[in-house]
Amino acid sequence: MTGTPFHGLTVVTVLYRSAGMLAETLPTWVRAARDLPVRFVFADHQPADGCAGIVAGHLPAGRYAYLPDPSNPGFAAGCNRAVATVDTSHVLLLNPDVWLPDDALARICAAVTARPDDPVAVGLAMHGGEYVGIDVNPLSLFIDRPATVGRAPLGPSGGAAVFPTALFRRFDGFWEHLFAWGEDADLAFRLYAAGLRTRGLDLVLPHAGGHSVSGDDRLSAYRAFLLARNRLLVAARTFTGPLLLVALPVLALAHVALAARRIRQGLLRPFLRGVGRGLVEAPAARRQWTGSRFGFASLRGFLTTREAR
Repeated sequence: MTGTPFHGLTVVTVLYRSAGMLAETLPTWVRAARDLPVRFVFADHQPADGCAGIVAGHLPAGRYAYLPDPSNPGFAAGCNRAVATVDTSHVLLLNPDVWLPDDALARICAAVTARPDDPVAVGLAMHGGEYVGIDVNPLSLFIDRPATVGRAPLGPSGGAAVFPTALFRRFDGFWEHLFAWGEDADLAFRLYAAGLRTRGLDLVLPHAGGHSVSGDDRLSAYRAFLLARNRLLVAARTFTGPLLLVALPVLALAHVALAARRIRQGLLRPFLRGVGRGLVEAPAARRQWTGSRFGFASLRGFLTTREAR
């Protein structure tokens, strides 16, 4: 008995400086969709970039929605606002710099039809490796999960994630204050703490990785700031008190090591600003989430449960 029977998939994509990339990837999405029950929603945070014309040139008007917002509220907010418009049973959050093999959406629909209540982590090939979902890491707190790791994913990566639409909404989607980087880990910790488990799908999609940030010093600095801040906010918000007491000293040591790397990258100042902001905002972040939290029992279960093959 399932509470979420499959009746269609909506591909949700947040765009920012994405026109060149989308012109390459969107034709592969259209081929993969073919006659499947698949729709598309594009949340465009830089409408002047020209993505609207690219989308209109590849998809009929009745098969997609285009949501422009030049204020750029962030990846988390873009996903939430796009999912709010969806009337299919499931959503696939997909980065614009991902290519879809011709059978990709058919395989995703088949997997969801078989077990429609589970979040699904779809694999991504990037940076010379293959990754499926999110893993827990003692230094960085969360990290892309290598496909070779035996344990199941903590949750799906925001770059290629399938959720039952009602489940995503029930957990308030992504925490919009995070803006980007870590919002999928925050949701993953909350889902896992509530007893919901993510399946990894044996499908790996080619992924360019970071197209909107690459080569932009200003955005690289903002990314360094957000990663430092958000790492602390995710821990403060989603961990139980006992686990948080153990995690904070470990994170402090990890940030010392990370600071050395940021010095080499010329990003120490935004990194330190992020750490400071995270410490200041941590109490409010903890008060903001009142649901189940990830503790030692969750961590033990996560580390000892092998992925079903």
